[in-house]
Amino acid sequence: MPARGPEGVFEQLSRVVVEGLEEGVVVTDAGLRALAWNHSALRILGLSTGEMRGAVAPFQPDLRITDLEGESLAPGRSLAGLAQTRRKSVRGIAVRRRADGADQWLEVHARPIDRDRTQPTGVVVTFEDTTARVETQRRLMEERDRAQRYLDVAGTLVIVLDVEGHVELVNRQGCALLGFSERELLGRDWINAVVPPADRPAARAAFGRLVAGQEPPADAAESFVRTASGADRKIAWRDSLLHDDDGRVVALLRSGDDVTERRRAEAQAAYLAYHDPLTGLPNRTHLEEQLTRDVIRARRLGAAIALLYFDLDDFKLINDSFGHAAGDELLRETARRLSGIVRAGDVLARSGGDEFLMLMHCATAQDAADGAQLAAQRIVAALEPPFRIADAEFHVGASIGIALFPEDASDAPVLLTHADSAMYTAKRSGGRAIAVYRPQAGDARARLSLTTRLRRAITGGDLRLHYQPITSLRDGRVHAVEALVRWEDPDHGLIAPGDFIPIAEETGLIDPLGDWVVDELCAQGARWAQAGLRPQLTFNLSPRQLRRDDLVASIADRIAAHGLPAGQLCAELTESAVMSDAHRHRSLLDELHEAGLAIAIDDFGAGHSSLARLRDLPVQVLKVDRSFLARVPEDRGSAEIVGAILALAGALDMATIVEGIETDEQLRFLREQGCPYGQGYLLGRPVPAGELAPALLAAG
Repeated sequence: MPARGPEGVFEQLSRVVVEGLEEGVVVTDAGLRALAWNHSALRILGLSTGEMRGAVAPFQPDLRITDLEGESLAPGRSLAGLAQTRRKSVRGIAVRRRADGADQWLEVHARPIDRDRTQPTGVVVTFEDTTARVETQRRLMEERDRAQRYLDVAGTLVIVLDVEGHVELVNRQGCALLGFSERELLGRDWINAVVPPADRPAARAAFGRLVAGQEPPADAAESFVRTASGADRKIAWRDSLLHDDDGRVVALLRSGDDVTERRRAEAQAAYLAYHDPLTGLPNRTHLEEQLTRDVIRARRLGAAIALLYFDLDDFKLINDSFGHAAGDELLRETARRLSGIVRAGDVLARSGGDEFLMLMHCATAQDAADGAQLAAQRIVAALEPPFRIADAEFHVGASIGIALFPEDASDAPVLLTHADSAMYTAKRSGGRAIAVYRPQAGDARARLSLTTRLRRAITGGDLRLHYQPITSLRDGRVHAVEALVRWEDPDHGLIAPGDFIPIAEETGLIDPLGDWVVDELCAQGARWAQAGLRPQLTFNLSPRQLRRDDLVASIADRIAAHGLPAGQLCAELTESAVMSDAHRHRSLLDELHEAGLAIAIDDFGAGHSSLARLRDLPVQVLKVDRSFLARVPEDRGSAEIVGAILALAGALDMATIVEGIETDEQLRFLREQGCPYGQGYLLGRPVPAGELAPALLAAG
């Protein structure tokens, strides 16, 4: 490095140090003429020694201060002013035009030489070439801007966090969702800015493990963010770690979808799947799943369970008289009253319609038996005060059935069935009663085996329909056929209806069994119709079936599916079933009548009802119980009763069928009394359809 004046030891040492610098160093006089420089200055500026010697600050003519820090020259001023003043040093970023026409960026540090302490005698300028750095930063900025534009049109929230958790980038969607501007978020600690306070410790720990590589990024992690307005939103995140060329984690890219409304809808759907929307109580599905879990737990711990199944007496009467709104209000008020008597840990559920269930957990079998009785009494007491609904006051009772685990059942489905059976027993006793399940006579294992086989038979093709003719006593023609189900078990042969129908009633299999009967009867009716035969087709409805809300719709759909007129079918209901809850079943009879079916009261007289009780019901056919005919005509009293029933039924414009005709004397007596129709072994036994067809053809 050339220099003026004497050189001492220290100056030599300084020159050695300056020559070793990577930075360029130029010393000028007050006129900015280069007096001294190092090799790096020549290299950076691309000048030779001759070009540098005596030149007036070779970069000065093209120097443009574009970004200064601290106390610096005003924009556009040259460095010459520094040599004319007593200013402090100047730092800044400058750009000069190189010989090839390209811009060169320099980071400049200039300070005045003030040897005589009155006027600067020159300037010392140090500088380094930052062109590569500036170009890299510019490219990065352009890439960031381009990425920002792409991210701003994305439909998801996107953020980039550095390894300390500070926000480096956030897109427009994220700002809109969070309610913050980009300026408010950039550089802030993400967790402190938007994570709810209660979630922050866990969020920070998870973030630390993630950037440290202790756990992989989540594909679909969900967490809450708190917006500027204070609302919490649930976000489903997908995370990606960003690495540098050396593989070090430098940032975390998170994209997220706002799933708040979706999760609320899913939660609502899940709630509705397990709760009754009218009363807010758990529904039957909830209780069945809970019961299954509780039975497993009770079996493991040796504990016990009591299940109460009950419905409201006279609910149909109130619903039909005051309307569905009043009925719904009654159910809500009932749920409110009963909720107040449920012990902690027990479950009160609405099964459907006016039926409720109560599941009780007990330590021992005796606790279950005693607790169930006390709970039943509390239910009765809760319903005792009158209900005031729709400007009316009325009393509502309950028929309550009780079944216990493990005494009455070994699993949840059977326990439910037995509680239902006990409730039906309470209902048959006149209502407002409490009944405990009592197993019928016979081996319990045999009954369970029968139930299992019957369930298979309904879907496995082991059931058959036999048809018994109902004959006109005036001309002997077959007027109708009654469908009677038969079970041909492949392992046990023909099983009598009296052995499996009660089991079907108790277990609830009577519903699918009844559906099968109607479907098969309609199919046979369609086959007969193709042969030109259209007898009336009668089938029986059991008391249990009458409680189905969809019974009439199910029957009507099956009739329509086979193309039969609804009036060709006649539903037979026993007198005891209809009259046990006349108000409840009146609406069902009306539905059957409106669907076009004929209605017959079977076994009339066995329940000791009067015709007057039936005259207001939509009944067209009366079937007199066979017990009245058993002693006719020998017993004068029985004969007079049959004659009186026939006369009164005729006056009420009801067709009468007398069952149990087995002798010629009985047939002659009925003809003399003007009985229109008869049924019995004398006129025809139940036979398969193929055996009955010739009789139909002869009669037709």
